[in-house]
Amino acid sequence: MGATKWAVMTLMAAGTLAACAVPNQGTAMPAVAVAAPPNTIVIQPPVVAAPPQTVYVAPPATQTVYPESAVPVARTVIAFYDALNRRDYLTAWNLGGQRLAKGGTYASWAGGYATTSWVALTVRSTSGNTVYVDLSARQTDGSLRAFSGSYTVSGGAITGAKVKRLS
Repeated sequence: MGATKWAVMTLMAAGTLAACAVPNQGTAMPAVAVAAPPNTIVIQPPVVAAPPQTVYVAPPATQTVYPESAVPVARTVIAFYDALNRRDYLTAWNLGGQRLAKGGTYASWAGGYATTSWVALTVRSTSGNTVYVDLSARQTDGSLRAFSGSYTVSGGAITGAKVKRLS
């Protein structure tokens, strides 16, 4: 092997070893912040808009005055449908959905509302722990379903329902 070739290989090996060596410990290295040069243009990735969606606006709520004794049971049913409209299925489940599911799973019960955009609730009256209602449910395909019936409330939760689909 020639002397020149041997010297180059030795320097390469020394450089490799030096690069792999442990740096001096205990020596503080100053942190250097590099500012962007003036007149720098920063290019942001394009903002992609969400695809358009059909939005169905719920009809305006009407205010009904109830006797003081009727308010708690009606509030439970109102809170149930408010939670459904907000897609807060866990709250609706705890307000009575679990009992209405009749032994079904939470996932199956919540999935049953997948095609419901919103529900408008009208409390017609109350009697004891029973709340009589009319419902209009706007579906994601734009159709409207109407229901009428009653809910039984006990202990701040819906414990039973007798609701029929009208259309």
